[in-house]
Amino acid sequence: MPGSAGPNGERLRSCARSAVDSPHNEWEKNAVRGILLTICALGAAPVFAATPVEAPAITITIRPEAANAEGAIPALDLTILAEGIEGGPGTPVVELPIEANTVVTSADDIEGLTARDARGVVILTPTDEATDDSNRTRLWHADRAIEGPLTLRYRVTIDAARPFISRPQYELRTGHESFSGAGNAFLMLPADETARRVTVDWDLSAMAPGATGVSSFGIGDVQSTTPLTPARIASTYYIGGRAGTYRSDSGGFFAGWAGDPPFPTDELMKWAAGLHGFYGEFFGEAASSFGVFARPNPDNPGSGIGLTDSFAFTYGPKSEIDDLRGLLAHEMLHAWVRSLDESMDRPGGLDQSWFGEGLAVHYQRMLPYRAGLIDADAFLDDLNKTAGRYYTNVMIATPNAEIPAGFWRDTRIRVLPYDRGSLYFASLDAKVREASGGKRSLDDMVRAMLAERRAGRPMDEALWRRLLREELGQAGIDDFEAMLAGRTVLPPTDAFGPCFQRTTEPLRRFDLGFDPASLLSDPRAVRGLKAGSEAQKAGLREGDVITNTFSQDGLQADQEAFLTLEVQRGSEKLTIRYQPRGETVDAYQWEKTGAGSCNS
Repeated sequence: MPGSAGPNGERLRSCARSAVDSPHNEWEKNAVRGILLTICALGAAPVFAATPVEAPAITITIRPEAANAEGAIPALDLTILAEGIEGGPGTPVVELPIEANTVVTSADDIEGLTARDARGVVILTPTDEATDDSNRTRLWHADRAIEGPLTLRYRVTIDAARPFISRPQYELRTGHESFSGAGNAFLMLPADETARRVTVDWDLSAMAPGATGVSSFGIGDVQSTTPLTPARIASTYYIGGRAGTYRSDSGGFFAGWAGDPPFPTDELMKWAAGLHGFYGEFFGEAASSFGVFARPNPDNPGSGIGLTDSFAFTYGPKSEIDDLRGLLAHEMLHAWVRSLDESMDRPGGLDQSWFGEGLAVHYQRMLPYRAGLIDADAFLDDLNKTAGRYYTNVMIATPNAEIPAGFWRDTRIRVLPYDRGSLYFASLDAKVREASGGKRSLDDMVRAMLAERRAGRPMDEALWRRLLREELGQAGIDDFEAMLAGRTVLPPTDAFGPCFQRTTEPLRRFDLGFDPASLLSDPRAVRGLKAGSEAQKAGLREGDVITNTFSQDGLQADQEAFLTLEVQRGSEKLTIRYQPRGETVDAYQWEKTGAGSCNS
């Protein structure tokens, strides 16, 4: 055809030849040719669609060593076979965080690393890069282009004496004849964004009879249901050895735990499985499988991390099932909502945590309450802990832009995205319901956000602002920007329905009694001890070295909680116990209205 050029022109010429060669009479040829040329000119797909290209594969084989007499697994032998790795000499081909959100991984504990492809040995040279103060990555560069699948073999040692931490529970730990940890702590993965079909194989031949392997993909040897990028694979969890397991009747919900939890695990997991089903119906999207993981941490029980189609939490010797339901409800929410632009767990993404964490806190009580899985008292207890922590927080006016810098340095800043975010969403929900005459709510906005993400479009702040404007006009934008600027958020008295109303109660501010930065120093020597504080009254002195670790986030929410410090003062070891509270302020709380229909 005159004037046509390039691939489109060639397709048109091919169509024309097809028409001319068709086994029809001359009139039919002309008619068919006209139809075919019109279709091709419009860019229609060929009659026979191309066979979809199958995503490359990655196989992860984990072989734990036998547990020693103390119940510790000394090391893991890893074999990772990855297809589709591209790049020339000097190009980074695989990576592993050295530090992920302040948590030190097993990057420095790797031994005997070898790499081979279709041509033979590949020499890998490591370099380290810092993304920010909380994240560093080790990149391995190949000496030549990779041909065919790349096979990595290496050993990771596990330090059984590693102190417990009050940070995200990524790190490899061992004890109770098992090991546990997130993929970003020990899996060397391709340094690209290619989605791959994942297979996890467990070699438990060195372990005692009855050993089990559980990953975010399921119990035992298993494959992913969809291809996953390396970032999503890194955000998976693993427990191997003497592990307890649970599987729902439907098979779509499962759990694995290390150690010996003090609560009835099957009862808790059955409750979580029911809530998981409710979430799937509520959001109109359910993962084909979902996993829950638990491991002991006596210094930081009740900590949780959201993962790919799963989450993990910690428990202590006194953990109770009622206290864990809210945690499970919160972490399970992340499987659906996650974060704006998938940014929350990425370096520099904490300024977006108001969305993912705020929604998770809001829905962790609202949805179980709607589902009939918690009663009004449990709902109020959760709400008032959030409200009490927020309205007594001396850092309440901290702008959102300052959250990333202070998140890991000051617990009072770290909890703001959770507390302020959740109360912002409660307030917004009330305003949308009022503006729409009860026809629309926050739920509709969230579902619209998730629909955009499922369609492959950005789920970002720009989309959020657009939805705000559609629902509330400029007032919605103004409220949002005021929240980000640090203005105190106050939901209306009936924000949580007709059964609850707002009130005030005298509550005490959280106050360690010394500069929180003392806990970041090495050694952790007390600085800035406040005269007249509960800490000083209990006997703490300037310069005392704190030797134990503890979680502060939960302390803030519990007005009755005590803090126990183990301190070194010269050659003397002391235990100091006190309530970390300061001045009393009037704080907003909610209570039952006493309406007849609300007493059930």
